[in-house]
Amino acid sequence: MAEKTDPAKEEIAAKEKAKAAFASGDYVSAITHFTAAIKLDQKNHLLYSNRSACYASLKRYQEALDDAKMCIQLKPEFVRGYSRKGLAEYYLEKYDDAAASYEAGLKLDPNNEQLKTQLAEAKQAAEANMFGSAQEVSKKLGADPIIKQYMKDPAFCAQMQQCQSDPKKLFEAMKLDPRFVRVMHVLSGIPMEEIFAATKKTEATAEELKRREEADRKFREMQEKEQAMSQEEKRRERNKELAEEQKVLGNQEYRAKRFNTAIQHYDKAIELLPEESIFYLNKAAVYMEEKKFEDALNVCDAAIKLAEAASPRPLEKIAKAYARKANCLVQMQKYDQALEMYDKALLEAAEPAVKEARKKCLKLKQQAEEKAYISPELSEQHREKGSKFFRDGNYAEAMREYNEAIKRLPTNEVLYMNRALTYLKFVEYGKALEDLERALKINPKYVKAYAKKGAVHYLMKDYYKSIEAYDKGLEIEPKNTDCLEGKQRTKETMYTTPPSEERASKAMADPEIRALMQDPRIIQLLKEMRESPYGVKPAATDPFVAQAVEKLIAAGILGMR
Repeated sequence: MAEKTDPAKEEIAAKEKAKAAFASGDYVSAITHFTAAIKLDQKNHLLYSNRSACYASLKRYQEALDDAKMCIQLKPEFVRGYSRKGLAEYYLEKYDDAAASYEAGLKLDPNNEQLKTQLAEAKQAAEANMFGSAQEVSKKLGADPIIKQYMKDPAFCAQMQQCQSDPKKLFEAMKLDPRFVRVMHVLSGIPMEEIFAATKKTEATAEELKRREEADRKFREMQEKEQAMSQEEKRRERNKELAEEQKVLGNQEYRAKRFNTAIQHYDKAIELLPEESIFYLNKAAVYMEEKKFEDALNVCDAAIKLAEAASPRPLEKIAKAYARKANCLVQMQKYDQALEMYDKALLEAAEPAVKEARKKCLKLKQQAEEKAYISPELSEQHREKGSKFFRDGNYAEAMREYNEAIKRLPTNEVLYMNRALTYLKFVEYGKALEDLERALKINPKYVKAYAKKGAVHYLMKDYYKSIEAYDKGLEIEPKNTDCLEGKQRTKETMYTTPPSEERASKAMADPEIRALMQDPRIIQLLKEMRESPYGVKPAATDPFVAQAVEKLIAAGILGMR
């Protein structure tokens, strides 16, 4: 005996499957599951609403409209039903009906911003549709042999597109270009050429007449050129237009990340105009997005071959093809080959964007090489060799070994410490400090580096910086012998060393010392010290001043008597 099924459970299961398919963008499956759910619950307005949304996503607008109507019939107060209905009517180019649907929804929910926006778009489209749908307009204009000739002029086509988006511009166009009088005649059926000619005869200025004559001259030239064209040339021009249309459609699909459809449009463009390399590069961009790098490289090679075979040589197209191939190779981490392609692109056309891409590729190559070179084991071997050379007094060889050890493991703070000690043997205080800073950047609690930093500043007679370094080490390890003894030695030296013009000049290059010298409290103190050298006790009056005086003494600006 067959097991009985529970309709309620089946309906819930169908709804869940439909929602999951809709969320993943699988609208065909979603429609199947919503249809199954509707069979189990034919009075559920939400099911019709959701299936309408699926049909609209697949551009099946008539079916979307039928479901939206059923949704409203089942629940007239459901606002979203009017939004669904208006959307379907909008794309069916029933703009007045769409506006009426949105207005009906706004009666139920006057504050609904989405419906307000949709209503405005529908009204704008209805206004732009005063001569019929875009298909009807194109059909009317294409059937007129005179306008068909006009359409060969790119400037005319561009102006025509503006007029289609905003019919009000057609009246302005008629004043500037007599060809649009013919357009109005064909679209409206009114003999505008006769009316316009009679009106303009009395209004036209000399400049306007000259402009019309120029337009007529261009039109005659275009007609002559059309007559002189062979059938093959006409076919090619037509294919060029159709291929461009396919490219535009492909670009739209690419931006929407519908890559399979984009490829189809680019293939159609290539079929229509196989010698145009740009379509191949567009196709390569899709393959790169899909991580199909080998396919992308093959298409780029085809584009390069086509462009290089063209005459005259299209430098920008060749450069773009090499650059696109280079970008693909970068994503494949084949940096040497990518650099070669960038160089070829720059030989054809020195584009700033390509130069920048080459710089980034070179940086990525260097980073990859450094990463590949890292080896903790080999780093340790070089460190041991460097230490032996250091103990033997062969500091040049020690330096070479430490350099190699750092390349092999640049994140080891001890290696920078060792190299800093080697720099000190060459009296390279600046480089020693740079390595100590690198060690502390890796390990901010490396007390030994602070102690050595204090010692280097001491050797450079930068006593205030020496004290700062020792203090930072003591913050981490208060009983560190090297820091305690180094700080004591530095204080004794700075209090017994008289001020020096050389040290003071060097210290004034430090922003912190300059700031102290500009502080009002320090200015006042220095004034008092000049007036009464033995009667000033800064430590007893202000801790800030006492600390500042100690820094100025350490910097060699002030001295003890």
